[in-house]
Amino acid sequence: MKGILGFVFATCWGFSLLADDTYFVHLKAYNVDERSGLAEYIHIDEIIEDDVYTTVNAHDLALLEAFHWDKIVEAYPLAVDGEAPGFSNEYDFPAKDDDYHNYDEVLRVIDDLVEEYPHIVESFSLGTTVEGRMIPLIRITHRDNRPMNFFVPGILFIGSHHAREHLSTEVPLLLAQHLADSYDSDPTIRKLIETRDIYIAPVLNIDGKLYDIKGKKYKRWRKNRAVIEHSKARGVDLNRNYSYGWGTGGSSKNPGSDVYMGPKPFSEPETEAIKNFIETAPHIRILLSYHTYGELILYPWGGSKNNIGGRDQKIFEKMAWDMSQWNGYTPMKSSDLYIASGDTCDWAYGVHQIYCFTFELSPRGRFFGGGFYPGEKIIDAVFRENIGPALYLMDYSDDPSRILSNGI
Repeated sequence: MKGILGFVFATCWGFSLLADDTYFVHLKAYNVDERSGLAEYIHIDEIIEDDVYTTVNAHDLALLEAFHWDKIVEAYPLAVDGEAPGFSNEYDFPAKDDDYHNYDEVLRVIDDLVEEYPHIVESFSLGTTVEGRMIPLIRITHRDNRPMNFFVPGILFIGSHHAREHLSTEVPLLLAQHLADSYDSDPTIRKLIETRDIYIAPVLNIDGKLYDIKGKKYKRWRKNRAVIEHSKARGVDLNRNYSYGWGTGGSSKNPGSDVYMGPKPFSEPETEAIKNFIETAPHIRILLSYHTYGELILYPWGGSKNNIGGRDQKIFEKMAWDMSQWNGYTPMKSSDLYIASGDTCDWAYGVHQIYCFTFELSPRGRFFGGGFYPGEKIIDAVFRENIGPALYLMDYSDDPSRILSNGI
């Protein structure tokens, strides 16, 4: 197997290894150091005690076989999930998941909110993707706070850094709808909208998302769709492309990898759009990045085993624990899972002192919950269990240190 690296076809585990296919892999890793070693090559989808489970492309499976063959328990190709051929030019979900929103539907929802609630909702473009699609940004605040008022506390929610994590688009999109719809009927939400500057970017990795559902077939695609110079590979892992700690572990320099960090920090227009927005919005004090899956509440550091330490460590721990009481997720420092550098939250906190959390939404696992594709029936339940944490973060975006007022 070691001789096939960089080739399109190979034979592994008794089957033909095809460059465009995806594979399920079960590995053994007995501690965070071993998991971090694996994370140099792959993204880890699920951890159950000493067992690690992941979905990888052919390139990454070849690397695992070459460098971590002793940790592989089993590996097998995954069938394409979706409908029969005949929809090759359509960017839409399989019929069984029709409640999910494709890109055009996301834009329609946003346009409808702006039209129905012009006194509290407006929309902007954060920038454009690799393939030239507009990245939408929703702003929800009272018109008295416009234009951008740096004296009004700000918060940013981001969905879909990773293409196949479609639930991470639905939750922030539903959040925007819920806030706008509840303004007249819910005093708590009304007060938040009048005293906070709320920004929601429901889908960052638009090109990758559309590729993942092209032809109404899920492809388990993770990265964006960047064309890599001098390589046949496509895509950069956007959540390894931020500058803080970039390339210091838990990411790959190889363009074929699903955790390819890119040629340099902020090489991708999608991450550059987030950078440019944050740099023009110094009143943003809290950021929440939605991902799937695993039911986790993660906070920095992700690229280092060290704790943040001091007062801020207590703030992160207390806020994560409080939010876990609503959604039942497990709160923890990101690197306690494995090292992953160049991610959103390390950059947001390390460079801009923004209190940043990553939510790995439901389901908890792949085997009994559907992993990246848990079905449409889960959408409303996952949103409901995460309303409380979202409102909580909005409330504390004026001064997160208020959370320590009880003497912790």
